[in-house]
Amino acid sequence: FWLKKIACWHNIAVAINLRFLQGMRGFLFTFTYSLAEQAGLLTAGDVDDNLNFDHCLGFMNRTAPGVETREPNFTAPDLSDRVVVKVRDSRGAHFPCAAVTASLGQRTQTFPVGTNGVLYLFPTLDGFGAGSLSLTAVPPGGCSGECVVATGNTGSDGGEVNLVIEGAIGQLPTALDVVFVVDATTSMDDEISYLSTELTSVMGRVQEAISGVDIRVGLSVYRDPGQTLSYGLSHSIPERADDLRKQRTGGGLEAMIESLDAALQMDWRAGNTARVIFVVTDEPPQSRTYARTVQAAQTARSMGIRMMGLAASGADTTAEYLLRLFAAITGGRHLFLTDDSGIGNPHGEPAIQCYQVTRLDSLLLRVLKSELLGERVEPAEEEVTREVGRQQGGVCIVDLTSTTTTTTTTTVPPLETSLRTTSAAETTAGTTDAMATTVAVTSSTQVLVPCDPCAPPAFTGSSSSGSSASGGYPADASSANLGSGPASVLLLLSLLSVLVSR
Repeated sequence: FWLKKIACWHNIAVAINLRFLQGMRGFLFTFTYSLAEQAGLLTAGDVDDNLNFDHCLGFMNRTAPGVETREPNFTAPDLSDRVVVKVRDSRGAHFPCAAVTASLGQRTQTFPVGTNGVLYLFPTLDGFGAGSLSLTAVPPGGCSGECVVATGNTGSDGGEVNLVIEGAIGQLPTALDVVFVVDATTSMDDEISYLSTELTSVMGRVQEAISGVDIRVGLSVYRDPGQTLSYGLSHSIPERADDLRKQRTGGGLEAMIESLDAALQMDWRAGNTARVIFVVTDEPPQSRTYARTVQAAQTARSMGIRMMGLAASGADTTAEYLLRLFAAITGGRHLFLTDDSGIGNPHGEPAIQCYQVTRLDSLLLRVLKSELLGERVEPAEEEVTREVGRQQGGVCIVDLTSTTTTTTTTTVPPLETSLRTTSAAETTAGTTDAMATTVAVTSSTQVLVPCDPCAPPAFTGSSSSGSSASGGYPADASSANLGSGPASVLLLLSLLSVLVSR
């Protein structure tokens, strides 16, 4: 009898417990989804390798052998002969979207410059080979009236060329075409819903920040080969965000080249228009397609399109290499999600010593505003969540403290020697019988120099010669400060949801 009673009450308790857990699970998933509907949860940093190009070549050179080993049919492009072409109008202001024609021998090619009036040429990569390039520059619609075609020549070893179009005034673009190329393979499942919400928020803020701007958004989503879905450039931003939100992840062969080809074939506006492709992924492209993705970046540059990588959770060194290569070729920037939000799988720390972490929507807003204004837009102090290293206008800076040691000999009584207190700035060494004491006095000089944004954090310590150097970085630059607030709550709730499901 009592065993039956106990079993009955046990069954009732189990039923109540299961009902409670099911309710809690539904609540947790509903709450988590509602957070995904809020913008401003993801965090990100960025680096402009075009402003730190000499140092970035170090990263490229160190990483390329590993990439070539992983992809035998890929040969890392040589960017060392880069030519920086700057086009200005008759006032001396940068000339947005001017057309530059480069010629050498029988080869001629025309490139639109960026909205900041700058174009990056790579004679070897572009097929010109060695020699001085002949350059001409005209406004986006060509020269007319008093306009005079600007002419110039490059040096044989790269460098910088300034071209001035006399009799013409540059105008800032009032149109913006943006296409998101998004990896929808299984590993991206944790972040796609958040990205769709950020997209709607960012575009609305761009329209508010710059009055009169005409924005169109396109989308190309890839999974395995043959499964790419593309949605053309449209003024309906909510519609494109909804297209992204509806995507279901699957596969894992990373058919990035299909999406890039589809994006480049969309009806981009020519002339005085800001044009951007964001490549959002956590993995390198499918094997045997690396070279084709680099060719896609070259095509984008010939169309005046900036390519910006957005590395998601788990992006490895090869993915970082290729995304930064796209940005270097087209004049874009490399963006990467960080762990500061507590959302999604762990995000790899990039091989960059200096960057600022802000909300992703704020970063995207600044990047797009920079493209429309033709100049870099910096974050406000209160927007910065975390900072690694130091930068000034996008250029990484390191405080290099050089230390020199000089030795002098003084005579002091033995008792005073034994009682002497050593300060942080001097080291006293005495002999046991001695009246002579050697005092080493250290002096420091601070010098500001550009740092290598692509190298691992500098070691801080002393050498056997008595000199020391400090890079001024945190002891663990890769540690993520998750902090508190909605991101941490979301992480906790996600964990609870997993427990409940079990």
